[in-house]
Amino acid sequence: MLSIFAIILLYLRQNRFARAEQNVNKMVKEIEDIFSVYLMELKEENDAFIKKMKAGRMKEASPAEKAGPETGQPGSETKQPPETEETAELKSDALIQVSANRAYRNAARQISGEQSDGQLQEEKSLLQKVNDLQQNGYTVDEIAQKLNKGRTEIELLLKFQTGRG
Repeated sequence: MLSIFAIILLYLRQNRFARAEQNVNKMVKEIEDIFSVYLMELKEENDAFIKKMKAGRMKEASPAEKAGPETGQPGSETKQPPETEETAELKSDALIQVSANRAYRNAARQISGEQSDGQLQEEKSLLQKVNDLQQNGYTVDEIAQKLNKGRTEIELLLKFQTGRG
């Protein structure tokens, strides 16, 4: 009789452990999905940013090409090879990469906890605004539009908030 009780007890513990493992696997899958969506949105925003930067650089380069070299000062002319479209595009791409690197570094600093108190307060108030709007019956899309934030950002805030509570 004691051995049957011990077997039942072991079986129940094994089932509890199996359920806990399934829950952990489910949570890992959810987190992976959240990060993949976030990374895809970040990539889309980055691509849009690069396109805007290229368009801005091309607009800035066009008036300079039309104006030509300055000829008003004697002796100030240095012989440089004429700038072709290819070299102008390479310079433009390099400037875009430098700008993107700076933006990534700033984002990394914020993520790593080097935010100022003002930024932390802003995040807190954003979370409060999102919670208030959700409690008032707004959808995720409406909240994102109202706060000028991405839909995924609002979803992440709400998901992490419900995960804490």
